[in-house]
Amino acid sequence: MRTVLIVDDSRTSQMLVKTTLQRINDLQFLMADDGEQALEVVSQAHVDLLVTDINMPKMDGIELIRHVRERHDARALPILIITAKGEEQARDQGMALGANGYVLKPLSARELAEHATRLLASPVRAV
Repeated sequence: MRTVLIVDDSRTSQMLVKTTLQRINDLQFLMADDGEQALEVVSQAHVDLLVTDINMPKMDGIELIRHVRERHDARALPILIITAKGEEQARDQGMALGANGYVLKPLSARELAEHATRLLASPVRAV
């Protein structure tokens, strides 16, 4: 079973992502409300895909990506950014830091599932 970590300060957004990705077989889900919680989860659990929002309290998605990519054992963890129109600078910064893709809000279930499926199919798992 593969594990997806969903990071968003909105419980509604977390559940929307989870509901969409439940269409993919053999997934289990972990949730975090911000980047700080997500780093704790990544350090304690095996994660196959990290799906993160950009704008969150305490630690935003950009800082989360930066910290995950700085970890020696997490360089190959696929990261998918969820971002809104108008956040192009932050999205581009996240991609430059090593995110593997992004999906724009409002979320397209098809697009989110396609990106997640592609990233989960990647042969390399590091965390």
